[in-house]
Amino acid sequence: MDFLAPIFAAVGVAAAAVPVVLHMLRRAPTEEMPFSLVRFLKPSRPRFTRRSTIEHWPLMLLRILALALIGLAFARPFLREVIPLDSDDGEARVVMLLVDKSASMRRDGIHEQVRKVVQETVDALRPNDQLSIAEFSDEYHTLISRETWQTASADERSAMVSQVIENYSADWMSTNTGNAMMLAAEELSRETMDSVGITQRQLVLVTDFQRGSDLSSIRRDDWPAGVEVELKVVEPEKRGNAGISFIQDQRADRTRIRINSDGDAVAQKYSLQPFDVSGAPIGPEIPVEVAPGQRRSVLLPTADRSRGQSVAGVELKGDEHPFDNVLDLPELQNPLVQVAHIGPVDANDPESMRYYLQRVFDGSDDRDISVIDLVDGSGVALPIPPDVQLTIATGPIPLNLHDSITAFLERDGTLLVAASDVATIESAVRFLPVKVTATEAVVDDYAMLEKVDFSHPIFSVFTDGRFADFSSIRFWKYRTLTLPNDASTADDRSTEDDPADSTSANRVHIAATFDSGSPAILDLEGSDGGRILLLASGWHPVDSQWALSSRFPPMLSRVLNLASPVQKGQFLRTVGDSIRPKELTGTDNWKLAFPNGMEVTSEDTSETGGTTESPTSVIGSEPPSTKAVKLTEPGRYVLTATTAEGDTTAMLIASLAPSESRTEQLPAGQLQVLGIGVQTDDEITAESLDQDGRSPQMSSSELEKAQKWWRWLLVSGMACLVLESLWSAAIDRRQLAEG
Repeated sequence: MDFLAPIFAAVGVAAAAVPVVLHMLRRAPTEEMPFSLVRFLKPSRPRFTRRSTIEHWPLMLLRILALALIGLAFARPFLREVIPLDSDDGEARVVMLLVDKSASMRRDGIHEQVRKVVQETVDALRPNDQLSIAEFSDEYHTLISRETWQTASADERSAMVSQVIENYSADWMSTNTGNAMMLAAEELSRETMDSVGITQRQLVLVTDFQRGSDLSSIRRDDWPAGVEVELKVVEPEKRGNAGISFIQDQRADRTRIRINSDGDAVAQKYSLQPFDVSGAPIGPEIPVEVAPGQRRSVLLPTADRSRGQSVAGVELKGDEHPFDNVLDLPELQNPLVQVAHIGPVDANDPESMRYYLQRVFDGSDDRDISVIDLVDGSGVALPIPPDVQLTIATGPIPLNLHDSITAFLERDGTLLVAASDVATIESAVRFLPVKVTATEAVVDDYAMLEKVDFSHPIFSVFTDGRFADFSSIRFWKYRTLTLPNDASTADDRSTEDDPADSTSANRVHIAATFDSGSPAILDLEGSDGGRILLLASGWHPVDSQWALSSRFPPMLSRVLNLASPVQKGQFLRTVGDSIRPKELTGTDNWKLAFPNGMEVTSEDTSETGGTTESPTSVIGSEPPSTKAVKLTEPGRYVLTATTAEGDTTAMLIASLAPSESRTEQLPAGQLQVLGIGVQTDDEITAESLDQDGRSPQMSSSELEKAQKWWRWLLVSGMACLVLESLWSAAIDRRQLAEG
C-alpha cells in the first residue's frame, strides 16, 4: 500500500502512542492532610512491586486504533495496480470544449492550432465521456450539446466534430471570457438523466488568453464546485502586436489617433497612411515610433485641401498582425461636394446657365460645393471623377465622354440634362431607357408650367400653398419631347397591371408639363443604371425666367440632395454594438448598408429568432420598427432613410474594441488567482513525460481517487471514537456506583 501524503501516516502512528502513555500514568495525591494521632510516628512510604500498570487496556486499544485510522485516512492510501486509462468501468466524464473566436484569434497561425487542439481533445475522449462544444467572443453559442452527443452514433459524432472544425472562423467581436466560462460551468454542473456514474466535470478552454479578455464575471460570481479547467493556450506565429484607435479632439480640423504597442512587441517603427473613401492613399506615410508596452498619440489632417479629398481612414503599417491596423474615421461634417458640368464654361456670363449654376451652389449653407467643368474651352474632355454623384449637362455631350457617362450611371449617378437646344437632348438619347425625340417648340408669346407633380422629390418641398404657384415662371423657348407610343409612364399605369409588362413604365416619370401638354421635366431610369432628369428648357434668360425665380435654388438643391444626400450625422460605435435604426432616422422606411456590401431593411428584421451568421438581432417581441441590428464587423455603415423632407443619410463607424489589440498573453496563474483550479499545457506535458516508457495507466492520484480507501478508514476511525466514548461513560458510571 502506498500513500499520497505519507506524512499524515507518520503523524497518525506517533499520535497512537499518546493513549499508551496516558494509561500508564498513575494519579498520586497532590495534597497531604495532617492528623494529630500520627504526629509522633515516623513517616514511611509504601513499597511498590510494579511502578506502573495499564488500566482499562481495551479502552486504550480503541483510542490507539481510532488515531491510527484517522491518520491513515489523511495519508490518502491506495493499492498500487495497473489500470489502463481507457478501461471501461462504467464511469464517465463530462467534457466541455469552449473555443475562443474573438477578433484577436485572427492572428496568423492561431486558426490552425485551434483545429488541431479540438481534434486532439476529441480523440482523447473515453467511450463513456459526454462531450459538448461551444464557442464565444462577446456572446456564447452552443455548437454541440451533451444530449446531441449522447444520442449520436460514432460516425455522426465524427461528422459533427469535423463540421465544427471546418466552420471555425474568428469574428470581429471582443472577448468576454469570464461570462463564457461561467455559462459553460453552469452547463457542466447541470444534472441530466445520464449523470449517473460521472466522476469528473472538465472545461477545456481553447483561447489565446490575451490581456484584453474580460474576466469580470468570474471575479463577481462563485465558481461552481467540482468543475475543473484545462487551459489550452494557442499562440500566433509571431508575438507582439500594435493597434490604432480614434480619440475625440476638440478641434474639428484635425484627427487624433492613438497607437498602442504590446509589451512583447518586437517592432518599434511604424507608419500611418491616410486614405480616402475609396481606399486610395492621401499624401505620404507618416512615420511614428512606439516602444513596446507604450502608446502614442498622433495628429492627422481631416482633409487634403489641395485635392479636395477628405480623410476617411488610416492604416497602420509595419505591424505583423493586420487585423486591427485599419481604422475608419469620421469625415468632415460639411465635406466638399463635387458636381460635374458639361457645357459652356464661362461662369461670369449672365446669359449662360453656368453662371446661375455657380451662384446657386456658392450660396449653399449646408456644404461646400465645387463645380468641375469636364470640357474646357479648347474641347479637351476629362473623365468624371469617381466621387462625383451629380453631372449637369447644359450643352451637347461629346462622344469622347460617352464611356465616362455610362460608367457614371452604372454606379448610380444622376445626370441632369438642361436642354438649351435640340442637339443637347439628342446627345443624351443613347443613355435613356426609351427613345425620346425632340423638336423646337413653337411659342406664341410665352409658355407656363401647367401641371406639377408635387409628389415628385424635386417638387416635394413646394407642397405648401404659399410656394406651390409656378405660374409666374415664363418660358420663352422650350423643346417638345415626344415619347414612343408604346412607352407609358408610371402615372398612366394602374396598380392592377401586370408588373411583368412594366419594362419602361416604371422607368419614365413626368414630373411637370407645359400648358401645351408637352413634358417639361422627365425623370427616367438610365438604360445603364442611375437616374436621368431631362429638362425641356434651359434656365438661362434666353429660354426662360426660371433662374430668376425664387423656386430655382431650392429645386436645384433638391436635385443635388437626390444625387448626393445630405449627411445628417456620424455615429461612432464599437463592433458588437446593436443599433435601432428607427431611433436614428425617425422613420420605418430605412436601409442599412454594411461594409461588406450587404444591405438590411426594416422588413429583414421582422423575422424572429436569428442565427449566428445573421447580422440582425431581434430583441424580444418588439415591432419591426424598433428591432435592433448588430454591427458585426469594423467599417463604415450607411443608414439611409426616406422622410417627408427627402432622403437622408447617417453614417455609422464601427471600430474594433481597443481591448482586442492587447494581445499580450496573461500569466498562467491568472485563473488560479480567481479561485479556479487550472491544469495548464505544461502540467499535462509533465505527466505524459513521467509516464514515458510505461504502458498507459492511471497516475497515483487517479488510482487513489478511484479506490477511495480514505473514506472507509475515516468512517472506521470515527466509529472507534464513538465506541470509545460509550465505553468510557460506562466505566465512569460503574466507578461512581462502587464508590
